Amino acid sequence: MRWAIVTKEQRVLGALLAFVAATLLSTLLPIPAWIRFFMAVAAIVPLAGFIGAATEALADRLGARVGGLFNATFGNSPDLLVGVIGVQKNLIPLVKATLVGALISNSALIMGLCYLAAGLKYGRPRFNRHEAGHHSVLMMLTVAAVLFPSLGSFVTCGVRGGCNGASEGPIQEISIGIGLVLLVAYVAYLLYGVLGIEGIGKRAQPSETHFLTEEAAAPAHRTAWPVWLAVAVLGAATLLLIPVINILTDSVAPVTQALGLTEVFVGMVIVGNAGNVAEAYAAIRFAVARPGSPRTGVHGDSGLDLALGIASASSIQIAAFVAPVGC
Repeated sequence: MRWAIVTKEQRVLGALLAFVAATLLSTLLPIPAWIRFFMAVAAIVPLAGFIGAATEALADRLGARVGGLFNATFGNSPDLLVGVIGVQKNLIPLVKATLVGALISNSALIMGLCYLAAGLKYGRPRFNRHEAGHHSVLMMLTVAAVLFPSLGSFVTCGVRGGCNGASEGPIQEISIGIGLVLLVAYVAYLLYGVLGIEGIGKRAQPSETHFLTEEAAAPAHRTAWPVWLAVAVLGAATLLLIPVINILTDSVAPVTQALGLTEVFVGMVIVGNAGNVAEAYAAIRFAVARPGSPRTGVHGDSGLDLALGIASASSIQIAAFVAPVGC
């Protein structure tokens, strides 16, 4: 039963890896750049899916804390690589739009689809009030993380006036300061939310919605990947993302010229959602897995609680970690 460790969804992702090979080979063939761009977008989907599957398998084998740490590190690798490579190629509008698009996708689109799917199946889905409040705090931190850089720019340059050369120094200093604050907030999120540290010398159980495994919704007989296989898949998928993202960013300018699209539209609508396809599918699957119970205790969670946890944890990761590091 060697294939027992491979789910039906992972077999679909394996078939989609053909787009990765086609994208890499397309650089050797006289293919129009805009076709190469959409091939790279399609290649991101299975790679992001396998990164998520590998972190879930590590959580099953090594525990939720270790799995949560891997998820917090690799969960938004496509967006992080788009930020790093895009900044190096001076594609600043694309980078900004991609991060904003990923945030909107997680906090609005995925959450909305989860509510809709759970409502259509159960009529009146239930969720844990304690965890819902936790998500609200995380989303408030996400909004603050996005708002602070804009406020810094407005204070330095004014709302309507553009920034001149004399303002670049203060803006850069403000941006670095805000980035450091966001990284400190993200480290606190890891310590108190993912690793479960309650205070100095204390340790609590990590919140189940910060790192979510299929164990909560999948049948109990599902066999997790071995650690070596999960680490190998995680490393291979992350390494393959680098040339794919490089090809994607090289194709942005030809796509905007050939199709008449702006970098903002390409980043916010296309690139920003490509890395969230597998994540959105997992969240919706969680949302319809369990209806929940009338209990409101900490452990009375439903599939909707787990699905919303995916969206909120990914949003705070993009705002407080990917944006400062990638930009």
